[in-house]
Amino acid sequence: MSKTRKVSFSSVYKRKWLTSEDSVFSEIDEVITFVKKLSKKERQFEMKEDKFCLLQTATTKKDNDGHAIISGLFKSARHTFRPNLIDKETGEERLSPKRLSEGDVEKTHFAFKLTPAELFLVVEINGHGLTVNQIIEYINAFTKKHLNAQGKRKGFSVKLLKLGRKDFLAQIQSMKRIKTARIFFDKKLLGSNCLNFSNRTTNLQRDLELTVKAQQREDISETAIDFWNSFSSKKNDSISKVRIEGRDENDTEVALDTSFMEMVDSIDVSVNGVTGEVESKEMLRALQAFTKNL
Repeated sequence: MSKTRKVSFSSVYKRKWLTSEDSVFSEIDEVITFVKKLSKKERQFEMKEDKFCLLQTATTKKDNDGHAIISGLFKSARHTFRPNLIDKETGEERLSPKRLSEGDVEKTHFAFKLTPAELFLVVEINGHGLTVNQIIEYINAFTKKHLNAQGKRKGFSVKLLKLGRKDFLAQIQSMKRIKTARIFFDKKLLGSNCLNFSNRTTNLQRDLELTVKAQQREDISETAIDFWNSFSSKKNDSISKVRIEGRDENDTEVALDTSFMEMVDSIDVSVNGVTGEVESKEMLRALQAFTKNL
């Protein structure tokens, strides 16, 4: 027996309070390690609607490119809620044996991938578990505790960009405002007739990046569409990727990345025959596999 689980893809970053400058949240492994050393009670985080959660497990390993892959699971439960139990076979009700401080465990599996340029987050979508926003809320709270334990102030917020994987041009056109557009070229372009630079590119990274940023409160949708048109042109094979950042029609911060256009966003996972829960080891292997394409 198996269940189908949807998967969400996000980019996690930090934004400084004083300057609004964004950068990679490279401290994620430190924060996770800090939380793992706490007792289960100390790991707990109270959320809205009488719900609490805690980081249950997390492990860190390196992939073939030397990037850190941090995968694990959160447990959450709704407390102060103890209705009667009803039997499917007979329709009979009985009092619940739970205490008001107890709740049914829901697991939410995740995997972070930390690269020099970006921190990715892949999360199992469990309607009764944690949302990706609640995970970021948890990370924010324990980042503050981690820094306070070192006598430091936080000075930034951990934030989230949801990575779009639908029709790219339609998503660009539907966005409320585009703030940043990035286009990535193969390094061989430096030695081409286009730029006529030295062709000594052995020590360079494979991709070169051109970034265009909008002036404050301005929009660069037309530039983003130009980037997309160049990328999708069969005549231009030097462009490897286009990435667009801005706000969608719901005013949510979003990143559109051509790398994710063909990614599968659901998986079938085996279910424990006794508890009805998905098998954690299998789910984590699947999430880790998704990070290979990020």
